[in-house]
Order: sequence, then structure tokens, then C-alpha cells
Amino acid sequence: MKRNSAAIKLIARENLSGRYGTPMAALLLMFLCSLLPSMLITSTMSTATVLGIVTTQLLNYMVSLLVAVVGAGYAKLMLNISRGEAFAVKDLFFAFSHHPDRFIVVHLILLVIQFIFALPFDLPGYMNKDMSDNAFLLLMLFGSLTNLAVNMILGLFFGLADYLLLDNTDMSAMEAMRESLRLMKGNKGRLLCMDLSFIPLMLLSLLSCYVGFLWLTPYMRAAGAVFYMDVTGELDAPRPKPAPQENDSYNHSYWTGQ
Repeated sequence: MKRNSAAIKLIARENLSGRYGTPMAALLLMFLCSLLPSMLITSTMSTATVLGIVTTQLLNYMVSLLVAVVGAGYAKLMLNISRGEAFAVKDLFFAFSHHPDRFIVVHLILLVIQFIFALPFDLPGYMNKDMSDNAFLLLMLFGSLTNLAVNMILGLFFGLADYLLLDNTDMSAMEAMRESLRLMKGNKGRLLCMDLSFIPLMLLSLLSCYVGFLWLTPYMRAAGAVFYMDVTGELDAPRPKPAPQENDSYNHSYWTGQ
């Protein structure tokens, strides 16, 4: 049964009820994993030369790929919550121990596509030192809007790839992308409607000086996990719960969210 965005968001809220602590803590850790390397690159690299600009961009791309692997771990955390399974902040690093190269390949391909579309907006800023402030700001605005549109479109086609790789450790990156394309046939409109429905909450989060994103991001990612489970039919035919392992380190502390 295909559920609309309202039904998916309702399930996501119910899954997160009383469990926001761990996703919020994991989100802050993921933010630090992105912020600290970026600050280090910015403070140590010079952008006064073409070589410096290229090196800085390459380093930032490398950081973004590593953060993407951590982001896949966040998807694992939200899947565990949505499935009623044990979850913990350490789920952030799940992908690193399950063939992380697959996640890197997927996001490298997406990064290359984003780079191609962003290049027309980045090059004039780098090459034209005499560009006025207004022209530069306008260029940045169009570049940001284009990047946002490209990311949204890519998500409509390949947004399920990480989930597929998490659930299928023997699946390759290209297989996951092809399977995501197949699963998204006839479902792009539903995902787009769900993504657009979060815009008012995003605006409110911006007005709260970004503090609201601590609540909104887990909500959005939980909805994404529920959408994946709906598309694959898991919501109507739940997977059998895995048997508990003797060395399972999950406990009933704050960090496990139980």
C-alpha cells in the first residue's frame, strides 16, 4: 500500500516519540565530524592562488565523502528506530565496518554530478577578481538555488541507495543505484511532496537560529526511513527481528536511546 506524505510523517513521529535524545546527540556528533575538518582546511589553506583553491576544494570534497559515510550511519540509526530495533549513537559508524567503499562510490558519483552543475557558477567567481559585490552575491544565489534543485532531483532518483546498501552488505554501489532507480519509478511524486511539506518547518528552524534543526532533522530522516520501508513493502510485511547477540553492547542508557 502506497502511503501519502501525511501518513508517512505520522508514522515517523510515532517512531520518534520519546526517542529524540539519541538522534539529536548523533546529529551533533555528525555536525562536528563535518565542521572541525572544514575549519581546519579553511584556516590552513590559502585561496590566493589557483593551486590553493583547487587543493582546498579537493580536501573539502574528501571531507564531504567521509561525512556521507557517517550520514549513511545516521540512516542506519533511523532505520533501527523505525524497525523497533536497538539503536545507539555508535550506529553513525556502521557503514565504516560494512564496506564503506560502496557508500563512497555512490556519493562520489553524485558529487561529480553536483560539481558539473555548480561549475558555471563557481568559475566566474574564481576567475574574475573585479566582479562587483552585487554580481557576486547574485551569482552565489543562483548557484545555491541550482545546487538545491540538483540535490533534490538526485534524491528523487538515488535517495534509496544508502538504505539499500545498509540492508544488503553484498550489494555493489552501482547495483544500489540501479535498484534505487527501479524502486523510485512511480514514487518520485510522493517523495517530492513529502520533501516540500517540510519547507514551512525549515523556515521556522531558520528563524530559531538553526536550533530547530536539532528536532527537524531527525524528523525528516525518520520520515525518509519510513518512506524507504513503504516503497520496499516492509511496512506491510515487517522483517523478522534479528536474534539478540551475546556480545551486543546496547544497553538502556541515554546513549542507546532505550
